[in-house]
Amino acid sequence: MSDLGRNKASLSWNDSITAFLQLKTPLSEEKELELCQILSDLCRYHATSALRMSYDIRQIQNLVEHCFSFQISSNESYIKPICQFLTSLLRRQVGNGISSECSDQVIMWLNKALLSVSKEAQTTGTVRELLRALACILRDAPEHTDEIYFNLAGPRGSLIQIMEHDTSWHIQAPAMQCLHLLTYVSPEIIAEARQLGDEIFPPEVVSNIQRVAIRVLKQNIANPSAHQHKLYSCLVASALNVIYNLVVCAPNDILGSIIVSACHPFIFFGLPGFIHTDLMQNSVGLEVDIPVSSRIDSDTSSRTYTNRNRRKRLRRKRAQLSRSTLDPGAGLGSVIPSVEGVRLGFKKPPPASALAGVSLKPQWARVERVSNDNEKSMNSLSIPGQQDVGENGPETCDNSSIEVLTSGSETDFSDIEGGGAEKEVTLMARVRQCSLQAINAVIMKVGKQHKFSYWPTLMCQTPSLMTSVLKDPSPSVRMAALQVMNTFLLNSSQVFAMALDVPGKGPYTSFGHQLGTSIRELHRCLALALLSEKFTGALVKTLKTIELLTENVNYSKLKPGLLTKIVTHVKYFLRFKEAVVQANAFSVMVSILMIKPQVPELRDLLLRYQTPAPASLSSAVEVVPPSLLEEELPGEDSDEEEVELQKAMVSKDEGETEENKLPEKNTVSWLIQRCIDSLLSPDREALRGIYIQVQLQSLKVLTALVSEHLSIIHQSLPLLQHVIIVCSDAINGSLHCSQSVPTSEPLDSNDPSLVSTDPGVVVEHAFILLGSLLGAVKSEFEKDGTACISFEQAQQLWLWTLQGPLQCLLEKASIDQKSRGKNEDSDCTEGGLARHNWRSKENDLPSQNPDYVKQLIAMATVLSHFSSEIFESLGEEWAAKVIMTVKWLVTNRNSEFQLAGVRVMATIVGFRGVMSNPGGASLLQVTLKTTLDIFSEKESFVNRDRLLASWALANMSSVLESYRENWQLCESGSNNPLYSVELLGRLLEVGILTCNDKNKIRMHGVRCIGSVTSFLDTDVASNPKISPLVSRSIEMLVLCSSTGNNMKTRWNACYALGCILGNDRIPVASAPWRIQVITTLGKLVESFKNYKVRIQACSALCGLRSREAYGAEYIGVWRVLLNGLDNAQNIIDYQEIRHRDELINQICQGICQIIAHMTLEDAGSLCDLLQLHQDMVDPLMKKAQLSLPPERTAHILFAQSRVEELLSSDALTEPQGQVLIILQYLICSV
Repeated sequence: MSDLGRNKASLSWNDSITAFLQLKTPLSEEKELELCQILSDLCRYHATSALRMSYDIRQIQNLVEHCFSFQISSNESYIKPICQFLTSLLRRQVGNGISSECSDQVIMWLNKALLSVSKEAQTTGTVRELLRALACILRDAPEHTDEIYFNLAGPRGSLIQIMEHDTSWHIQAPAMQCLHLLTYVSPEIIAEARQLGDEIFPPEVVSNIQRVAIRVLKQNIANPSAHQHKLYSCLVASALNVIYNLVVCAPNDILGSIIVSACHPFIFFGLPGFIHTDLMQNSVGLEVDIPVSSRIDSDTSSRTYTNRNRRKRLRRKRAQLSRSTLDPGAGLGSVIPSVEGVRLGFKKPPPASALAGVSLKPQWARVERVSNDNEKSMNSLSIPGQQDVGENGPETCDNSSIEVLTSGSETDFSDIEGGGAEKEVTLMARVRQCSLQAINAVIMKVGKQHKFSYWPTLMCQTPSLMTSVLKDPSPSVRMAALQVMNTFLLNSSQVFAMALDVPGKGPYTSFGHQLGTSIRELHRCLALALLSEKFTGALVKTLKTIELLTENVNYSKLKPGLLTKIVTHVKYFLRFKEAVVQANAFSVMVSILMIKPQVPELRDLLLRYQTPAPASLSSAVEVVPPSLLEEELPGEDSDEEEVELQKAMVSKDEGETEENKLPEKNTVSWLIQRCIDSLLSPDREALRGIYIQVQLQSLKVLTALVSEHLSIIHQSLPLLQHVIIVCSDAINGSLHCSQSVPTSEPLDSNDPSLVSTDPGVVVEHAFILLGSLLGAVKSEFEKDGTACISFEQAQQLWLWTLQGPLQCLLEKASIDQKSRGKNEDSDCTEGGLARHNWRSKENDLPSQNPDYVKQLIAMATVLSHFSSEIFESLGEEWAAKVIMTVKWLVTNRNSEFQLAGVRVMATIVGFRGVMSNPGGASLLQVTLKTTLDIFSEKESFVNRDRLLASWALANMSSVLESYRENWQLCESGSNNPLYSVELLGRLLEVGILTCNDKNKIRMHGVRCIGSVTSFLDTDVASNPKISPLVSRSIEMLVLCSSTGNNMKTRWNACYALGCILGNDRIPVASAPWRIQVITTLGKLVESFKNYKVRIQACSALCGLRSREAYGAEYIGVWRVLLNGLDNAQNIIDYQEIRHRDELINQICQGICQIIAHMTLEDAGSLCDLLQLHQDMVDPLMKKAQLSLPPERTAHILFAQSRVEELLSSDALTEPQGQVLIILQYLICSV
């Protein structure tokens, strides 16, 4: 346009605006015609791109306000032009700045116009324009009032009346889009409403919108034309988005089962081989039809092909691609004849069967992968809302009817480009994606207790979600289907434990059988999806689904073969060219290695496929591994090169010919080799960005191997040690030549394949790997039987750890301790390493660096894996260095260092090597003070730190007596006590404080106050500062033992009370809390549901050292024990049956203990009670005497001696004699 033409257009625009603003209501017929002409000119001028910026936001505000100033009458001549003008103003101005008051007034004016115009006949065009204008204003309105909700979607709302009375898709589609925009709420508003407990939508509005949306989804349709098909697709997509918004914003008011039933047919909307009308009919009452094939090469459909020619045709169909391109010309109701014998209803055989005869190798590993330009971007699975509306506003299917909610990224749903066919395919893919999103939202909202009620419908029926994953051509839809699977699999281990992998008998199929069969089919489906998937995002989602599946399935109850199938397919993706795929493949292997309980199949997988160790670390036969494209999957037919490789990997020993025999000493698992390749890669440029995640996941795989499968890979310890050295010392890009791995041959440090430039986060995880290795070695020695590692090897491993990876920590602690003695006010966390450079070339690196701090903490945590035997075998020199390092950590000003030191001290505090060391007592003092300061300074610190500090206090409090004895021996003649009164008082205060915390923390607080209280002697317990704390501690222990659902806390409280009652230094007989403690323990012994708590309560109750301590409650204790012995066999919970015999033995032992304190007066009072229970006690006492171990029979001897002593007394009364004879018979029967 020329400058002259542009100026004329501007003048015409300004003149039209002036004339429009001058028109006021009421309007005559001439003015109405003039108004229509002006609005027509304004719409035409506004379409000119040069005039779009000729007005500002204030002018838009004035024009919009003037539009709704016209009154609505029965004459509709000017309503349609006004709506067109409003649409032209609003649709091209994203975030136009119109005030919320103005938006509300426009919405109310449009609502009034809809109610008025919809009653008239032949007003379809006007209604469509009103709905288009309403959609534009709803798109930009941030939130709405309840008045707007009621006027639009209430019982008499305009949109609800349109949906209920107008059956035209031209009207229903834009009306449903308006409901979609009306129900969209930003995540910030949703989060705020949940915090405040407010409702976003009125319940009546939710009910009305939900009713009309479900009605749209369930309506029966005929065979529409192509144009109507697009309208129907837009209508259904909007309805599904409305349901999704309602589920997210008002989960308590939705009808979950009805919504899932209505959305289920649209999962396969537009896919070839599926007739939508048939799916709609079957959605009412779907019959269970579960595929029972369990192998990849199985094909249930081929069983019906008895003719030889038919079998040939089936084999030819198998060779076809797994996914067929959608037919652009296929209409909604096009009838596709089904193939006989194909159970999934595909036009072709199912993808699982079609891939059965094809090579199992992924396509990218066989040939060069061809980039797909149509799948470079994907539609994210975020909350559908305003972003679904295009930037240019609503588009129309017929240039005047309906807006299509399609963003720019949604054109990637199809592999077809251009034309109306692309639009149709895109809309159908969007419908499928929206249906899956709505179903996923419902499953998330119902929770893990009820979500599996939808499992048979979605996972066991035909077709299922697995069909969508394998058949759908859209990557976004496949990812949405995988997300629904992930929602099912998350936290589902308890439900999956019910799975049965045996064929059901009879006509009824149980849920366990459905679950087991669907789990097996799910493994097969996901394995095939990995083979055929090309889109990176969907491939990552598939690996995530496999990870969740392996984490929650109990493979010990299922037939073997599932893990082999998964590992076989995931193996190749450990070397995928996309780093994000590699990282997720390693993550899948981590979940597989952490499977509990372990299954023999996993051990076989780890031992079956092996590669030789590098020549620099081993003397094994050098074998060059095949290239990536020539590598064959485990389980495939081996080619000549693989046969040659297998022959080269066989040991030289002539007698070793079995395949399943354990590998030679210098052979590592193929999985370890994969991890080593990613960690010690020679390509330095690759070790950047996302590839760091690959390295981290590789370290996690190694951590899972050493923690769960050390007996399998213990021969590869030299290689693992070298990996730890490289990852921990490669900060400068070069290895420390002074450090070497203790192997049979020297390490070639010049090997370029053993060089890495790992950043700080990899260093941190390398020390986590080292800690897991040492922890697994510690667990090996705690097991009964022979360990896979000898004590000498474990000792050498710890010496290597202290001299190698942890040398930096030990040296830094030594240097800082020396400098601290010279300058007490210096910052103990500053300074650099003396011999090792951590991050840069400067030797002075401040420890405020977050990576540096995390590395030191990871190094310090390694010390918490010491065992008592290993620590003592290292000698006094290394013990002193470790103690000095722990003391440096505990006294550091950095709170993270303090917590790391407290963790280590809580582990080694009970070692004899620490107790006998001269610095052990001072270390205990410092650690106690630091831990108490942590509680006092950080009242609101995280639960993890509170749990660690309370656990450390409980461990340290339990050894107070041992350290005091060593202190007295070392400090003989000194009057300085090891524990001051203030320190013991603070221990009790903090212990009482932690008893009011959460359950996991409370049980450690109970241990703490119980140990400290039982440690106190008479002088300290009578101190005015300690005595009130002792009474509060006893009251807290009584409360914790008698209340709460955590049985560990109640057991610890009973144990603590037993230690206090058995302390000779505390005057229990005169204590004011004695009666309360005895009464509480008696109630637990007599009738508590948990037998382990009853056992410990009985041990505490009968542990008093004298008759005076029982006082007048002695007879009551007898009554409690006899009643408890009587009802011990009345088991309410079947899980307690394993503790029944121990409870009977403990009560019988307790009876013997209190017999030892009995007097003649007590014997006379027990006559009636013993005669009543004699017949019950006699057989149980005999059984207990036979089953008690020798170390617990001493109480029987003491009881026998006491009864004989009382029988020898003179002037026994008849009741006393009867009681003593009964007791003599009971305890002397063996």
